[in-house]
Amino acid sequence: EEPTVELLELFDKVSEEAAKEKLAVPPINKMLYYWTRKPLIVGRAVALASTLDNIEDVKNLLHLGRDKRAYTYTPDVNIYKKKLSRDPSEIKVLDPFGGGGNLIFESKRLELNCTSADYNPLAYLIQKAVLEHPAKYGEKLAEDFEKYANQVIEMTKKDIGQFYNKNDLVYFWNWCIKCPHCEQRIPLTNQMWITNTSKKKIGVRFHVTKDKNFTTELVENMTADEGKQYTQKGGKAICISCKNTIDDKILTNDIAIRKDREMIARMINQNKKRQYLSVNKNSIEKIESVKEKLISKWSELEKENLIPLESIRATDSTDHRIWRYGMQNWNNFFSERQLYAHITFLKNIKLVSKNISDENYRKAILLYLGFLLCKHIDSNCFGTHWHYKKENSEGALSLRTPHIIFNFPEIYPFKKVRGSLKNNLKNIYDSINFSSKLNSSVNIFNDSVTKNSEMKYDLIITDPPYGDDVIYGEGSDFYYIWLSRCLNEEFTELPKMIPVEEDYCSPKGRFRSKLLADEFFEKGLKKSFVSLNKKLKDDGLLVVFFAHSSINAWNTLLIAIRDAKFQIKSSYSIHTESTQNVLARGKTSFMSSIIVVCRKLKEEKTAYFEDIIPQTEDNVKEMIDKIPPEKLLTIPITDLLIMVYGKVLETCTQFTELKSYEKDFTPDFETLIS
Repeated sequence: EEPTVELLELFDKVSEEAAKEKLAVPPINKMLYYWTRKPLIVGRAVALASTLDNIEDVKNLLHLGRDKRAYTYTPDVNIYKKKLSRDPSEIKVLDPFGGGGNLIFESKRLELNCTSADYNPLAYLIQKAVLEHPAKYGEKLAEDFEKYANQVIEMTKKDIGQFYNKNDLVYFWNWCIKCPHCEQRIPLTNQMWITNTSKKKIGVRFHVTKDKNFTTELVENMTADEGKQYTQKGGKAICISCKNTIDDKILTNDIAIRKDREMIARMINQNKKRQYLSVNKNSIEKIESVKEKLISKWSELEKENLIPLESIRATDSTDHRIWRYGMQNWNNFFSERQLYAHITFLKNIKLVSKNISDENYRKAILLYLGFLLCKHIDSNCFGTHWHYKKENSEGALSLRTPHIIFNFPEIYPFKKVRGSLKNNLKNIYDSINFSSKLNSSVNIFNDSVTKNSEMKYDLIITDPPYGDDVIYGEGSDFYYIWLSRCLNEEFTELPKMIPVEEDYCSPKGRFRSKLLADEFFEKGLKKSFVSLNKKLKDDGLLVVFFAHSSINAWNTLLIAIRDAKFQIKSSYSIHTESTQNVLARGKTSFMSSIIVVCRKLKEEKTAYFEDIIPQTEDNVKEMIDKIPPEKLLTIPITDLLIMVYGKVLETCTQFTELKSYEKDFTPDFETLIS
């Protein structure tokens, strides 16, 4: 609560470790993609700094500056107990916006009495997978998951293996349109590379044919200039024959109506080396055969409710970007072979899991098998993109919400390649093993933050939604439409669809209005903080993460904190996002978060805006003066901005009401900042 120089320096070191951890990717993060996962070291630092008085004790338990990343070292709980002078289980900790479980994970490693909740059933299931089942069943759980997963994989391979060439690893596809000027068929791609590494530089070259079609040539040692060429960019296409430009409306309408795709190359594994080959007749025949199979089985599969026919709900705009391409339902977001493979795997999961006699254990294994399917779907759909510099695929949700990728890879499910079932199996196996080191389970609930609770907590650590930064409800549909089919017979408590009535973000797509969406977020955040006040003990501590670049979002946070009668005692800037993340461009949240530390405000106090300006300026100056000049020059401007924002919040949350000497003027966060 007291931002001493030593504490500021410590959080600076934690920030450095957090940046490295983001690149290292802890096993817990590999269970299933979920947005805004905070680094584990940050959760540990906050838990320790919130429960211990001596900063040196905090440092010793963080395990910073060692050979491996700090999260790989389990803190010595016996030492922690001695420094704490009480049993950790007596300290009740809550994260009501639990998400993927990262923030509460380190509190549980310290053996605090932890509860995590989330309104979103997808988040609830991820928390069950990392915070409950591994602690309950131990390392045996990972081994059994691997056994059953391999059974499902082998069954699926037997069912659909004939639709793939056995040596193939990846198939490369392009969406195609017809030129409105000359009727030439055009493959859409934003560059010509298939791979561009220090050892291999292979690209594609398209040749126009007399019948207005094209052929594809694989070119070794392609030059950088040719590799940078494209047939579409910025939503517009260029004809490979007449060279005319085709606008976005014509391009999207063509894809929506004709749904034309072409396989242009494939990657194989030969002599333990990756090689790139042209498409052969056999590859095309297998595509046609799986189409026929899917058509013949469609009615049967639909009756068994194995086809995801749900509508794609809008996320961040009044019209979802996928809709424009004629994809209104989730089954449209996959090729016939991808869809049939996913459905077959889903069907086999249900068959294999029935052989597990223990009901609770069956539910646990079934959950991980469902995650295995979801991870593969993320890597095998129209939103998957190919990283030609790394020679691997990137999941659709690496772009946060699914986009149509014009030159997309299709993964062969049964070989060891990024995104395949085998590789995803290992990720989940490692995640279970890592989480099994917890000595006991976290209490997990699928509840809204506003739900009344008789339980009072000593410490609340949470990371609430940041306005329009992530639209959790509709965004979770991508996984949940498959998970609900996988789990519906066992997890009867789960809703059929992700509920959104209390999904407190700023969803423009949901309301078809930015104004209404912002109002929904503001009211929801206020309700949330009022509820947090009721859940916190009178002498309890509230620690909140926030990272948004919008002044409006910060103003909403200020109002929510003040209306809920909280006072910010201190604030810190800490690195929580990877600068290597593909989301770095155009993202509404900062690369760093502010941590605001709050206590309940015990008395009603009023202040005038004009009177607190000097106090705010003094607080900012005091903060800056504590930072050594040589260090100050190295702090990113966005981090300094967050630190200033924090000081403004600290000053004005001392009061339950802010007035102004000017008539009809209500001061807000933007006014205070300016």
